[in-house]
Amino acid sequence: MLVSTYRTIKFALQGFWRNIWLTIVTVIILVLTLFTLSVVGGINVIGNAAIKSIQEKIDVSVYFKPEVKDDDVISVNYRLSSLPQVKEVKYISKEEALANFKEKHKDDPVIIESLEELSDNPLGATLVVKANNITDYQSILSVLDEPDYSTSIQDINYQDNQQVIDQLSSITKKVQKVGIIISIIFIIITIMIVFNTIRITIYTHREEIGIMKLVGATNWFVRAPFLLESLLYGIFAAVICVAIIYPIINIISPHISNFFEGYNLDMLSYFRQHFWQILGLQLGFSVFLSMVSSAVAVGKYLKV
Repeated sequence: MLVSTYRTIKFALQGFWRNIWLTIVTVIILVLTLFTLSVVGGINVIGNAAIKSIQEKIDVSVYFKPEVKDDDVISVNYRLSSLPQVKEVKYISKEEALANFKEKHKDDPVIIESLEELSDNPLGATLVVKANNITDYQSILSVLDEPDYSTSIQDINYQDNQQVIDQLSSITKKVQKVGIIISIIFIIITIMIVFNTIRITIYTHREEIGIMKLVGATNWFVRAPFLLESLLYGIFAAVICVAIIYPIINIISPHISNFFEGYNLDMLSYFRQHFWQILGLQLGFSVFLSMVSSAVAVGKYLKV
């Protein structure tokens, strides 16, 4: 048993190194396939993380008309707080709203002087509403659309936030579709390359195969080196792909974090935390792809 295993491994390594240029091409195509799939997966992770981070920070600011009394605003506050979809409601009085506005525009003397010339506070009270889930905001907005409340409301800022999420989701989906199409093309190319590599290897070893059959070698002993050779393609490709991805993520991670400034999005930390899962997925898919292609080639061209 040990002798057969040793010889199988030996023949597989011989086939792997004997056609070295063909081996290099096969591994490169596998690496490109894995890299493309990794890019698609990375875009999916970035998009989902960004959307989740934005959703966590999204709230609805309900701006009331200046003439609306505080008691009426507090009544709306109680009504919203009683809704199961609402996580939190923050009340900002007219005075607080004015103080926040002045602080925000303290470097703009024209606005400050204009406010000082006014005898009354031009701003109304505000309610900042945070829902349990992003899908709950529509229910909350429907309550605010009721006649008892809508006449007192001057503006609601939710549409701007929803537009950001919709645009980000749309861009992510479009990029994913392009990536999936490219990945499928590379998968087809990979299957063809591995298939032809094993076919050429079988042709190269045809005399040795004939001798092995003459001395009584089993079918499995003849087939195993070719399957093991394809296994090596998959292992090498997965390791090389991960080795390429890591420095790339290390370079682009700060730029992604800067682009999504204010949101918790660190690709490098994500890669480190999920390193073994990523390597396992790369390895599993690469080996599966190369082994299936090899098995088809062996079944078609290796007549034993």
